Amino acid sequence: MTTLTNLHAAARQAGLAVTWQDANGKSHKTDPDVLQALLNTIEGNTSSRPSPLIIAQVGEAVTLPFQNGNTASYVLQKEDGSKQEGKLKHDKAGLLLSPICNTPGYHILEYGHHTIKLAVAPTHCEDLKARTANQKAWGTSVQIPALRQKDDGGFGHLGCVVDLALSIGNAGADALMISPIHALSPLHPEQCSPYSPSSRRYFNPLLANLEVCFSRQLIHSVSRQHSDWAVAFERMQKEKLIDWEKAGTLKLKLLRALYDKHIASSLPPEFVEFIAAGGDALRNHAIFEALQAHQLLRGPRGDNWRSWGPPYKKPSTPEVQHFAKAHQKEVYYWLFLQWITAKSLKEAASAAKTSSMSVGLISDIAVGLSPSGAECWANQDSFLIGASIGAPPDLLAPQGQNWGLTTFSPRALKRTGYDAFIAMLRSGFQAGGGIRFDHVMGLERIWIVPDGGNSSDGTYLSMPQKDLKNLLALESFRAKGVVIGEDLGTVPKGFRARMAERRIWGMNVMWFEKKDKEQFLSPIKWSDNGIAMTSTHDLPTVAGWWMGADLPNDTTCREKRHSDRAALWAMFQSTSDNIISEMPPITSDGAQTVVDAAIKSVGQASGPLALLPMEDLLGVEDQPNVPGNQASYPNWRHRYPVQVDQTLQYKNVTNRIETLKIARGKK
Repeated sequence: MTTLTNLHAAARQAGLAVTWQDANGKSHKTDPDVLQALLNTIEGNTSSRPSPLIIAQVGEAVTLPFQNGNTASYVLQKEDGSKQEGKLKHDKAGLLLSPICNTPGYHILEYGHHTIKLAVAPTHCEDLKARTANQKAWGTSVQIPALRQKDDGGFGHLGCVVDLALSIGNAGADALMISPIHALSPLHPEQCSPYSPSSRRYFNPLLANLEVCFSRQLIHSVSRQHSDWAVAFERMQKEKLIDWEKAGTLKLKLLRALYDKHIASSLPPEFVEFIAAGGDALRNHAIFEALQAHQLLRGPRGDNWRSWGPPYKKPSTPEVQHFAKAHQKEVYYWLFLQWITAKSLKEAASAAKTSSMSVGLISDIAVGLSPSGAECWANQDSFLIGASIGAPPDLLAPQGQNWGLTTFSPRALKRTGYDAFIAMLRSGFQAGGGIRFDHVMGLERIWIVPDGGNSSDGTYLSMPQKDLKNLLALESFRAKGVVIGEDLGTVPKGFRARMAERRIWGMNVMWFEKKDKEQFLSPIKWSDNGIAMTSTHDLPTVAGWWMGADLPNDTTCREKRHSDRAALWAMFQSTSDNIISEMPPITSDGAQTVVDAAIKSVGQASGPLALLPMEDLLGVEDQPNVPGNQASYPNWRHRYPVQVDQTLQYKNVTNRIETLKIARGKK
């Protein structure tokens, strides 16, 4: 065989696509240099060790990793405490099969001299339609930092989510979807994208609600001991844009002062239990945060563990353990930050349930994570450090996309019993209602680029999709949480049908639902398997789109938008009993009329849930994030124009909610 033939064979075995199709169906060959670079990264995670976890669906038998040759007796200790016993069977090739089990859960299988863990998954995730009693549900999605509350310190937090959940839940909402709460880089609060996490297992302490641990009076007292703090907090909470560097740094100072004076000397029993339950994984996260703060004192690159000295590049070294012992107070401070944030999330989830939401709080899971962050440091063999994920070239991004994030190593997932994937899901499901899975196509394949390569110089990496979907269904079952999958962009053939079989709900976003390139599709004709939405955090708000706030200063684009406005208005007229026949002007008042029509129209979609961004309920023009435009646009810095407790009284919000409820058949 030729060298190229060998390369292609090795690439296919590793799950790399030798050829791939773009969004238009055109076939492309992957550059050999790209394949070799990616193979070098993937082969760093190679191991022949059998997986400590085997995965099956209810009623399914799978091949066992250890073969005794003869029929063996087995004992299956089920997670619910019951026991199943019998004789193992063989397949047609004579290989031993796992026993058929109809009880979802993580069970222990004993046969011969072997003991392994058997995960048995239900056939699908928690059923959203069953959760809402087959009613057409509705809710809203919010950017947590954009929320306002008295004494919020310059950005929203999980305490704001509590108040919002109670108010909209009592107004009849079924769901509240929140922006990601993953751990970022607390020492660099200006790095504020919630979709570029340091860890997806743990949380962003800047979003903590201090009042879950401290009284408001105590918080004010500590703050007033530093006169400049109180002045800065008051000034920043009035701003339209978040000053992440100042506000984030100041909140961490307040948290540290509260910890030093009221926690460090006598750890609350609940905190001690939290540390014990978190085990080595939680401890390693806290050690990383403390070690990173220490390394930052040595230079500007100290935040990247890959530039640290060899003794500190892995959590298991004697030097790291010595550091943790010598800096125990620092490590416990970072443990405290995780505890107070986890308590804050628990309170928010409880508020959603208290308000009688049929679904509840839905968290958001980012598609990847920073290779320089805590989770990659602690679990280096689990991730493809040396490669970045993104998206192939398409109409929206002709050069492709490189998100600067890494992803799971498929081989390492199997070798480690999918520990990192399961931990990520469990963190997300702590919200109580469900998860939104960003770029859900990544369950099957993901675009991957060698570090240093162009966005277009990549290929698709196949993931162990059957195992991942089974584990997602199992964790959904255990948490009683629904799953929404962000399925925008280049989607594999048949993907949405496969997701529907698993009760993973896609997203029907108004801007992308078209009959053809010119005409918008009426929401009553949208897929039943999707969540109806006017927009997302990465796309224009309805008011902003109408005003052309997202357009470059280009005559052609603006002329095209004029015809698109006419097409959108025509769709509204055909969908609902809109009594305003004349297309509204391109003015602020005209944009509000369009927002009203959009909400009424999207509300009529037949899918089980309509989720409207808070930006559209409020009728604001600024979108939260403009992808790839960090230098000239204040991404993730916009705040809502009204405090949470006044949201329902703001301008047209109450009328819009009533319109949505009527459209959803809730009145």
